[in-house]
Amino acid sequence: MLGIAGSLLLAAVIAYLWGSIPSGYWMGKLLRGKDFDIRVYGSHKIGATNVRRTLGNGPALIVLLVDLSKGLGPTLLATLIPLLHGAGWGPTVAGLLALLGHCFPVFIGFKGGRGVSTGGGALLVTSPLAFVISLIATFSTIGISGYVSLGSIVGGLASIICGLAFYFFGLSHPTFFALVTLPQLVFLVVGPALVILFHFDNIGRLLAGKERKIWQKEAIPAGAEKSPL
Repeated sequence: MLGIAGSLLLAAVIAYLWGSIPSGYWMGKLLRGKDFDIRVYGSHKIGATNVRRTLGNGPALIVLLVDLSKGLGPTLLATLIPLLHGAGWGPTVAGLLALLGHCFPVFIGFKGGRGVSTGGGALLVTSPLAFVISLIATFSTIGISGYVSLGSIVGGLASIICGLAFYFFGLSHPTFFALVTLPQLVFLVVGPALVILFHFDNIGRLLAGKERKIWQKEAIPAGAEKSPL
């Protein structure tokens, strides 16, 4: 038997490597050639938003679904497989490490995305109701403001508020259908906080009025090649 520490370590390694799958980066290679690096353009990230700006809606949807699965898969495995459960802390560790894997992927030099979709996949397993509320908050904000980054930040804040509310309400109402445990609360607070932190440059541009809106595209010259990072 691995014990709790071994179980958590195994869950962390699996989740980090799974989260490190750079789907947006590979999509750029697939569509634009081996010398293309999507991190040279737009936000310099590998997430679905930058893929949409640089490569189009179809590739962005594929990347979005893959990135969601990178958070959902490891968290679900740690929830269902006793070897990875770690006395209830396995799903939290898996969700957080998958998110960090997306943001700092080992396969492409630790320069990835911001973790919104991957964190959302882990959130769906951790608290489906918080996921739905955060999703509504995110898309409502994007629809009103036109800023994906602002929607992601508001969605993250909604996740934190839901986590705190569900946990403390559940302490006095143990039959509450959406109650969360302490490990789940840790993910609901730390995960979105990391996502918000990784938007620090967006926050600066939002405050300066320089952030691009969702419909603004990134112009890529024909024959674009990879630049050193």
